[in-house]
Amino acid sequence: MNFVLKMPKLVFGVGSSRCLGEELATLGATRPLFLSDHGLIACGVFERVTSRLRIGKLLVYEDVPENPTFEGVDQAAALVRDERCNAVVAIGGGSVIDTAKMVAVLAGHSGSAADYIGHSEKITGATAPLIVLPTTAGTGSEASPDAGIHPTSNTRASGITSLHVVPRVAICDPDLTMTMPPRLTACTALDALSHCIEGYLATTNIPLIDAMALDGVRRVWQNIELATADGQDREARTQLMVGAFYGGVAIGKGLGPAHAIAITVGDQGLHHGMLSGLGVVATIATMHKHVPGRVDDVAGAMGLSGGEKIEASLRQLFGKLDLPASLREMGYRPGDLNELAHAAAASHFNITSRYCPNEEEYARMLQNILA
Repeated sequence: MNFVLKMPKLVFGVGSSRCLGEELATLGATRPLFLSDHGLIACGVFERVTSRLRIGKLLVYEDVPENPTFEGVDQAAALVRDERCNAVVAIGGGSVIDTAKMVAVLAGHSGSAADYIGHSEKITGATAPLIVLPTTAGTGSEASPDAGIHPTSNTRASGITSLHVVPRVAICDPDLTMTMPPRLTACTALDALSHCIEGYLATTNIPLIDAMALDGVRRVWQNIELATADGQDREARTQLMVGAFYGGVAIGKGLGPAHAIAITVGDQGLHHGMLSGLGVVATIATMHKHVPGRVDDVAGAMGLSGGEKIEASLRQLFGKLDLPASLREMGYRPGDLNELAHAAAASHFNITSRYCPNEEEYARMLQNILA
């Protein structure tokens, strides 16, 4: 079976954000809508990127919430339509980029976010051109065909997967990540690590992507502590950004049980990257039991002697980074364990997993990270 891999045009390196004006001109984007969030505008990152542009008054939507929502998408899409914008630019983390992907869809299609979430087959090439400048090194949304959106801030995310939402251009400037505080640095890096691991463990055999995934595991694992300890470590920031991009490419193959768990418990506004990291902790021993060779490859990329070492090593890393070691420590309020296990087992992420746990196994894995 042939696998279609679509990647954005990549502009990578320190200072590469200066190329935004050139890339807009290349796309003929004379009236773009810019998406960002209040934090990035307050700390000056947004202005640093856009101050060199010569396109008159900027059209900006800055109300993207920490976890992207239908409401945020629809509000920004209304602005795109009212102002007749011919491109979308995302300057921000995964929430901003995922919102921008859906806004780009609605710029060229009728309806609202709810009409397309879970219905990727409705998305066509009419999607507006999208340029993204990630300000975190985690989600890999700058390279992926996916977007996850929550109906509300306190519901489980649903999403889309379409080659039509892969950005036209990804401008990855490590300097844009240097304002991230330590905990956000660590949590987003865990997201990147989980994407590389689960992308490598996904069913489709694509040697090119598998090589990127394992290299991404290595880069993130070697640099997450360095970047968290010293946010001005430009080399560590650069390596995490490479790993995040590779993770975004890798999840084009699919995901697995760790993300089934992360999405299932993602209904209380907690950081998705941390949930994904705990998802790997919960599931990696089960995956090692059923696909030992693949998990051993991941361990090798982490510098470990075998896949059975990964869970303990991740727990040790959480301690070093002063991160919560369980869902309860994150502030998660668990409901019915059986309902959670049922939802995880029913997740579409299981479709691309080399092993699909049953509800009983999911209950045990969830219990492993609840307390």
